[in-house]
Amino acid sequence: MAVLVIPIAVSVHTVVSFVFSMTIQPMWHSTIFGPYFVAGAIFSGIAAIIVAMAIIRRIYRLEAYLKPIHFRYLGYLLLVMTLLWFYLTFAEYLTGYYGNEPEEMKVLWAKFTGRFAPTFWAMAFFNFVVPMALLVRLGHHAVGKTTIASTSVVVGMWLERYNIVVPTLSTPRLPFPESQYWPTWVEWGETAGSFGLFILLYVLFVKLFPIISIWEIREGREVGLREVEERLRSYLPDGTEPEPAHHQAGAPT
Repeated sequence: MAVLVIPIAVSVHTVVSFVFSMTIQPMWHSTIFGPYFVAGAIFSGIAAIIVAMAIIRRIYRLEAYLKPIHFRYLGYLLLVMTLLWFYLTFAEYLTGYYGNEPEEMKVLWAKFTGRFAPTFWAMAFFNFVVPMALLVRLGHHAVGKTTIASTSVVVGMWLERYNIVVPTLSTPRLPFPESQYWPTWVEWGETAGSFGLFILLYVLFVKLFPIISIWEIREGREVGLREVEERLRSYLPDGTEPEPAHHQAGAPT
C-alpha cells in the first residue's frame, strides 16, 4: 500500500497547491507552490510521526522496540527536509522580491516588517533555527533532541499555513480596504475539534491494533542472525563452518 500512497500523497498536495497558485492573488501566483506544498507535507508529517512515536514510547514503555537509533535516523531525515524547506522558502521569497510587483510587495513587507512579522519570523525560528540547532549533532540524547525539534516543526508548519493564507487574504488584489484578521470562536472551535478528532481516531487505532509488528521484529532477528553467520564465514578459511550465531557468547537468542 505504501507504493500507492506515495504518488497519491504527491498528487493530493500538488492539487491543493494549484488551488492557490492558479489564482492571481499576491504571493500565491507562483510555480513553486507544487513542490513547496509536497515538501511541506513530508516535513510536517515526519515531525508528527516522531512526536507520536515519543508519546507512545513513553506511555506504553516501548523503549526496547522504539530505540534511540530509530529516532536518530528519523532525525537525520527531518534535518534533510529542514534544509529542503528552507531552500524552497528562500526561493519563493527571493523571486517575489526581485519581481517587485506592487501588490506582492505589500504582502511581502507585511510579513517581513509589518503586522505579520511576528508569525513569519516565528515560523522561520521553529522550522529552521531550532531543528538545525538540535539535529546537526544528536549525540547521546537523540530521543529528546529529535522530539523537541519535531514539536518545533509541528508548530512552525502550522504558522507557515497561517502565513500563506492570512496575509494574502488581508491584502487582496481587489478594490476592498485592507483589514486585520483574527479568528472567531467558531474557527477556534473547528481547529480544536480537528485536532481532537484526529487524536481520538489515532488513540482508537492504537487501542484496537498492535502498535509493534511482531512478525517484522522476528524477521529482523532472523535476518540479523543470518548476516552474522555470513560475516563470520567470510572471515574463516574456505571449508570451515562457523558456529551458529545463536550459540555464540553474547549473541541474542
